Amino acid sequence: MKKLIFICFYMLVACGPKQMEFEQSKWNKSFDGYYEYRENMVQDLMENHLEKGMKLKKVVELLGEPGNYQNKKENEITYEIMVDYGWNIDPMEGKELYFEFDKDSIVTDFRLEHW
Repeated sequence: MKKLIFICFYMLVACGPKQMEFEQSKWNKSFDGYYEYRENMVQDLMENHLEKGMKLKKVVELLGEPGNYQNKKENEITYEIMVDYGWNIDPMEGKELYFEFDKDSIVTDFRLEHW
């Protein structure tokens, strides 16, 4: 009985989201507007590849051109991590990686926002 409980527990834990190391070649791969790898790589990206004080140019070299420019502040760029539409035409949930930078294009802050 203990083995059965252990196996069931292991299977449930193994079914969770898979974190993976950031790979620049996979970051921009998308299918029908869905970025397959970003959600699984963003934690490693933020912990091991990004830092405050880096040049905005280096961020763009690493991640490619940012996404939405509309409705953003002049000193802010974003990268879409995931959007869930459910069964609706309007998005229900999403995650975006925000970067703020100063007048010299130095990153002053970056954060992951879940809405």
